Amino acid sequence: MAAPLSKRERQIGFGIVALTAVAYIAIWTPVIIGKVKPAKNVSFLNNPAVAITEGLLLMAITAFMIYRNQRRFAGVGAVIVALGAGWGTLVLLAFPLMAWGVFVGFKVDRAQVELRRQARLAKKSGLPAPSASGTNVRASAPRPRPSASKRYTPPKPPSKREARRRRNSRP
Repeated sequence: MAAPLSKRERQIGFGIVALTAVAYIAIWTPVIIGKVKPAKNVSFLNNPAVAITEGLLLMAITAFMIYRNQRRFAGVGAVIVALGAGWGTLVLLAFPLMAWGVFVGFKVDRAQVELRRQARLAKKSGLPAPSASGTNVRASAPRPRPSASKRYTPPKPPSKREARRRRNSRP
């Protein structure tokens, strides 16, 4: 799961979406008024009201996802607006929105990456995986050796004589 958007990322996102919406309206207003004729043989531009509605609706959805702190959806929405709304030859006006969307959509939460890495290492070593809340911190530490009792006698270290014999017997 991705981390929520920071306050700064949200402010930048709202600003870029607002500026992109103003630029989009400025592009499509002359077409709707009728001062500019849309290109021929392009069925999407036959009805400019549908094009402007679609673009503004996508921008509204992106702004709503920014408001809801949905990092991945806000990033994907921004990229869809930049690539899918009817920008025509002025697609470079949507470039800041696309750059913000890619930056936000693919940003990684380093704490979660580290937690996953520790869980993977713990699984390999047979220890329980650490949790995000830190409750398994004691469980991940190695258990101390039990003290000697009638049922359990810890192994004794090898005597000096046996250690010498093992060293001398190796080729």
